[in-house]
Amino acid sequence: QVSLLLDLSGSGRTTAPTIMPSNHFKLMRNPWEVYLGDCGVISKYLSNKPLYSRWFLPHAVNVYLRAVGQPAFVNNPLLGLIINIALYLYQWQVGLGCLLGGGVATITELILGLHPWELVENGVAPFNGVLVGTVISVLYPVVYDVDRSTGMWMAILVGSLASVFFCSAFMNFLAKVNVPYMALPFNIIIVCVFLTLQPKPEPITITARTFNASDPFCGDGSVSWCGVGRGILVSMGQVYAVNDVVPSLLMNLAVLLSSPLLFTLSTVGASIGSMLAIAILPESDYYQIYDGIWGYNALLAMAAASCVFFPFSPVALLAGLVNTFSTVAIQAALRVNMDKNQLPVFTLPMVLSSLIILLAAQSRTGRCGAPLARTEVMSYPEKQALQAWREAKKSVYQHCNQHDPCAPDEVEKV
Repeated sequence: QVSLLLDLSGSGRTTAPTIMPSNHFKLMRNPWEVYLGDCGVISKYLSNKPLYSRWFLPHAVNVYLRAVGQPAFVNNPLLGLIINIALYLYQWQVGLGCLLGGGVATITELILGLHPWELVENGVAPFNGVLVGTVISVLYPVVYDVDRSTGMWMAILVGSLASVFFCSAFMNFLAKVNVPYMALPFNIIIVCVFLTLQPKPEPITITARTFNASDPFCGDGSVSWCGVGRGILVSMGQVYAVNDVVPSLLMNLAVLLSSPLLFTLSTVGASIGSMLAIAILPESDYYQIYDGIWGYNALLAMAAASCVFFPFSPVALLAGLVNTFSTVAIQAALRVNMDKNQLPVFTLPMVLSSLIILLAAQSRTGRCGAPLARTEVMSYPEKQALQAWREAKKSVYQHCNQHDPCAPDEVEKV
């Protein structure tokens, strides 16, 4: 592609032709390569801007907004802004908690440099700080029926600062087995915070969300399917501990714009978790399903294994289903003890199950598309899947050339 920059000054000279990359216009026509997906246009613009200069603030804002989206596997500052707005719409104190936790973690990482730059630029390094600020500011006053206190805000400050060091430590440890630390640092920190700030045990009255299960248009006498539908919807909001329909709709929109595949599989996971909970819980606890408490861990488990850390394929989809079922089972087991200690399960079920599932890998080449192996270069799921399937097909051709000739349909099975 050649473009001529013509002289408009009247000097009679034109500039030399500018040779454009062959894929330049193709990339610009694909919105998922520019503004959606990973929002590559902002990364490209900031790539040659020095961090420790007047560009420090733009870098910090970019990293912070990407970190806001990372709990839902969204690596996009524009869509992270939508999620951030949703948090403020829910409660401005929650938005402030997110800003405090995520901001402290972002600034700490940018100054200290505890992670490789690629994990900083995509928001992975500080996203546990975002969760510390958001979840504590939502659940602490709800679980213990107290007002937000100075101690709570100090816990967010200290916890988000510590999260960067915890993340760096787990990165160095788990990198030996090629497993991401995900939200493990957040879960350790928030359990410690809740146990430290926990008031004297008193009977707590839980106001359950009620739906008319006897309504023939909404229920079958015991289960309110309208409530189950609401639970599936707000499961995305519960990733940030937000139990409200409007903010959850905005968060679902952000995930959909980031990746339709990610949105679809997340919804499948939330649906499976909510439906399984019907068989696990007594009817008196069905309000937990309607509030999305049994959907958000399953949502994250399905997405993590089926299309985020493994490139999407039939085998990865099966791994995602296994991860989802085991996550629900772990949540049911943890619930018994953590309820007695007045502790939510947070994202511990998803983290514990996913740490094991992500250790799995195929030892032999299968016939179900891309092999089950960790994604080497993280991007949005569609791009990861396409690259993995191309590599799988290429490896089959190479095998055919180096070893026995393959039947014509052998390659087509990949």
